[in-house]
Amino acid sequence: MEGKVIGVNTAMVFGAQNIGFAIPISYVKKDLNEVKKYGKIIVPFLGVKYILVSEEMARVNKLPVHYGALVVRETLGEPPVIKDSPAEKAGVKEFDIILECRNEKITLKNPLANILQKCKVGEKIPMKVLREGQEIELITALEEKE
Repeated sequence: MEGKVIGVNTAMVFGAQNIGFAIPISYVKKDLNEVKKYGKIIVPFLGVKYILVSEEMARVNKLPVHYGALVVRETLGEPPVIKDSPAEKAGVKEFDIILECRNEKITLKNPLANILQKCKVGEKIPMKVLREGQEIELITALEEKE
């Protein structure tokens, strides 16, 4: 009604009643500033593959917590922690559950990806990790995703 841009279309599904997908304008503005300044979009990178822990998943798999990011591989032979990544340098291991990142609890409503999106490349981030029943603190510096 006010003639303001609220998002930018990024994809359309034709044949499905023309469903469209859009990026919120706040993301577009951030990305546009980075392209103007650096010539590309800069994305902070941690280097883990994970699934978010829900209450149901925790119950079914008898996990000790009902939130966090469980570090697991997607396919056989593919490591869940990327070699030489910030996560590997911090000591993150398969089957760790990252409970918090930057002192923010990781949940279905506040996933790890959203927390990392607020970070800057080079920023040192603390992580609270559950490993074999023990909570440990790890710190790493995020790198740029290539």
